[in-house]
Amino acid sequence: MLQSSDGWELSVGRSGRNTIQIANGTASCPSSNWGQAAAVTTLSEGILLANEQDTFTFSFDITTNGTTNAAAMVSFVGSETAVCLGTSAYNGTIGYGTSDNVSARAYSFQGAWDANGSFVSPSSSLTTIGSNETVTISGGISWKDGQFVLDLSANGGTGSIELGDSVSIDKVLLQLDGPNSSAVPSISNLSMSAYLVPEPATASLSLLGLAGLAMRRRRRQEA
Repeated sequence: MLQSSDGWELSVGRSGRNTIQIANGTASCPSSNWGQAAAVTTLSEGILLANEQDTFTFSFDITTNGTTNAAAMVSFVGSETAVCLGTSAYNGTIGYGTSDNVSARAYSFQGAWDANGSFVSPSSSLTTIGSNETVTISGGISWKDGQFVLDLSANGGTGSIELGDSVSIDKVLLQLDGPNSSAVPSISNLSMSAYLVPEPATASLSLLGLAGLAMRRRRRQEA
């Protein structure tokens, strides 16, 4: 997903000049000065988890560059909920949480970046990241005990969020912030995968289509 900036909408925060660069599997911000850069992409086909067999998995890396006084966030945004993951408390803590503000330009565990940002109260922390370290954050959404649950892991730390009886994912939002160009973290190796069971109506239409095709072939053979 991070091979180029094609399909990504880039925006800037209070500095008005810094944007995320996306290339070769990595999202970075070469000039920040607390630039609060963000990038969002809308999935060509939205993901809806509604059946008990539906699952969604993802993984990405955060790499710090000399300081933990910086931010790197990945958020999966749906029609009702944004799931926010990463470090935006500016102290090296990698946290996770949700927001019902699905139109925000950015999400932060410390405070809203600007008028278009949204503060997220973190559910908890997964782990911490050092000033020069790469941490892989991975997670999966699956049906457990009557609802969908997101299970997370990073550096041996684990966590979970209860998400209700359905989950949608329409957009992916990236955020980067730091004091200067050499101290902004990067996000890399972002991958996602979904397994979705067809709705009964869709499955029935598919079976009817196959049955019709079989009938046409049989008639041709008889003729």
